[in-house]
Amino acid sequence: MKIALIGPPKSGKTTIFNALTGAQHEMDKYSPAASEANIGIVQVTDERITLLSELYKPKKTIYANIEFHDFPGIFARESENPESAIYPEIKSCEAFVLILRVFKDEELDELYGPVDPLKMLSHFEDEMILSDMLVVEKRIEKILLGYKRGIKTAAIQIEEKALNLILEQLQANKSIRDLDLAPEEDKAIRGFQFFSAKPLLILLNSSESEFKKQNEALDAIRQRGFMAQVIAGKFEQELSGLNEEDTELFLADMGMEHSIKDRLTMLCYELLGLVSFFTVGTDEVRAWTISKGTNAVNAAGKIHSDLARGFIRAECFGYAALIQHGSEKHLKEKGLFRLEGKEYLVQDGDILNIRFSV
Repeated sequence: MKIALIGPPKSGKTTIFNALTGAQHEMDKYSPAASEANIGIVQVTDERITLLSELYKPKKTIYANIEFHDFPGIFARESENPESAIYPEIKSCEAFVLILRVFKDEELDELYGPVDPLKMLSHFEDEMILSDMLVVEKRIEKILLGYKRGIKTAAIQIEEKALNLILEQLQANKSIRDLDLAPEEDKAIRGFQFFSAKPLLILLNSSESEFKKQNEALDAIRQRGFMAQVIAGKFEQELSGLNEEDTELFLADMGMEHSIKDRLTMLCYELLGLVSFFTVGTDEVRAWTISKGTNAVNAAGKIHSDLARGFIRAECFGYAALIQHGSEKHLKEKGLFRLEGKEYLVQDGDILNIRFSV
């Protein structure tokens, strides 16, 4: 999964990226803006995988990963070209984490205006909607030109219908993510990767001293329907260089249980509606990430396409039951070992072994 860290210039995106990944990228406020994204892989902390590994003692233990992309500031100027070379790369990510500055800095205030996260959020929403609107209008114009030339397939008509619904939504200054499209319409426009269709998480980047004073802004953003959290970016980056014991002490002092690495990975799973299932054995214990509501045959395909193609049954038992009873043998004795068909909806914490024949 790819997650984009986006936001205005000098909002602290790279500081947060460094805290997440342990990288040491330049973050001085006087340094020029980067021309490309920083990319880092973050392992998803999951104590269930740790305990399963202790139980099975496999040759390999594989946690889930999230790929974070730290992009240069976007939508800094209203005249920016919505077809900028970096925009397709941003759109290719599955969700956006929008980082807004709430720490005070006189020089940054003079350059980019005083701290006002609600105003900046509104600006970003407007710019995302405007960018999408330009793309939609251009595509509709091309479709209508094609109609005049006799190009009018069923697929193009479905696409046109979906685009007109989207255009109406955007003209009402509403994001595409709030629009319900029919499955065939959603499929027809999926390739556009619209900005305002992406799930959006807001991070308010605060100073350590002001960390606990952001409730008013946080509540206002949540009332708009967004997931939102406060982060002290510089504090988190310093924390990433400490040992485990010191980290726990500093987190407790800030009233937090987890570092930004663990908090943000959990938030991204929640934002995207993701769950984890596991495969276990003496060769490998591994976490697999799927969307809620994924059936067994599609979960099997996540492991390997042959497993989906030749799917027969999924042997299934729950992580919690395994930890409670201690072994697969005890689960079978208690009738907690199940055989599930193709349409079984895989649950978070399921442990699967796929029976298949190709």
